Amino acid sequence: MNKQSQFLSLGLIVVLLLSLSPSVQSQQQSMVTDSIETAFLPALSFNSDFGFMAGGLVSRYHYNQTHEPFYSYTQIAAIFSTKGLASAIIEIDKPSVLGSANRLKSAVYVSRFLNDPYYGIQSYQKIDDSFNSDPDFYSYQSFATGIDAELRIPVSQQFEALAIFNLDYLTPWSNSPNQLIMQERPLGVEGGSNLHLGTGFISDNRNHEFRPSKGTYFYLSVEGGLKNVGSSYSNAIIRFKARNYVNIPLFKGVVFAQQLQLKNTYGDVPFWKLAYAGDEMTLRGYPSGRFRDDHSLILNNELRTWLFDIPFLGAEFGGNLFFDVGKSYANGTPFNALTEDLKYSYGLSGTSSFFTPDFILRTDVGFSEEGVGIYFTAGYMF
Repeated sequence: MNKQSQFLSLGLIVVLLLSLSPSVQSQQQSMVTDSIETAFLPALSFNSDFGFMAGGLVSRYHYNQTHEPFYSYTQIAAIFSTKGLASAIIEIDKPSVLGSANRLKSAVYVSRFLNDPYYGIQSYQKIDDSFNSDPDFYSYQSFATGIDAELRIPVSQQFEALAIFNLDYLTPWSNSPNQLIMQERPLGVEGGSNLHLGTGFISDNRNHEFRPSKGTYFYLSVEGGLKNVGSSYSNAIIRFKARNYVNIPLFKGVVFAQQLQLKNTYGDVPFWKLAYAGDEMTLRGYPSGRFRDDHSLILNNELRTWLFDIPFLGAEFGGNLFFDVGKSYANGTPFNALTEDLKYSYGLSGTSSFFTPDFILRTDVGFSEEGVGIYFTAGYMF
């Protein structure tokens, strides 16, 4: 299971729409210059990796005409699931932090999971119905907490430098000798922490951050930590993402979106920090962390459209078709072998938006050779 903070804020879909009651406060002069939109969403949900979930989500957008895409954004979420997941997160996104041109994105999270999936490292043999196959063997109990922060420093209109801080702690606990993780005993099975500092860049010319329909986006980060300097291990991680969005001329309102994801890990890397393929952010239709190894290569493809709206609800509804392909692989794999033994998944999504176009709810149904994954989540995948 990915212990990055993003998974804790996802997985909530509103089924009690009538309880959505946004409060909007505005200060008006000759035109609206400042507004706050807050929504509390009690929620029930389902995710193939976590089970049925219940919880709540509070999102607060503070808009100001002098700050893009907003003046500030805060989200607080807490969820509990039938597979023993209990988690909470606070996320803050603040452009123009301390009056500067810099943007700070940060998150604090804590999680306990009684059925955290673990399918081994370099385990590529097919598992029939892997979501449900021998869950006691392919899972472990874990506790995790951490802090993520990313400072984005503008260099030009479309280019930003990054300063990265990441501190996480995970420990498996009370696991039996009959579980795969205790038989393999990968690095990190005794628990440990990672303190990473890093840098990178973002190049972004998309026409919209949350609903892009054209443009490109590039992300590169390099981070690492040293043993006994806030970390239990010495390792480094490189991440790269490239995204492209194109309007299809023959079909009005249809967007073809693509994302290439690369993750490379080096050094003494605990199992939960390794690259992986499988979950709602990589290969939909495979369980979370299904394929773990030193590196991963993922290509996501989506056709997106919005179909209709209901003005009196402030709601829009749409759908996606997607096709994911990728793999994880070990250090030393030849370049010409990267296209061998690829894993594939495909599926469809339903999307909806309420009260503000920046807030999107999404339901993905992904199919793979090992089963069907269902994911209720927030925002586009990319």
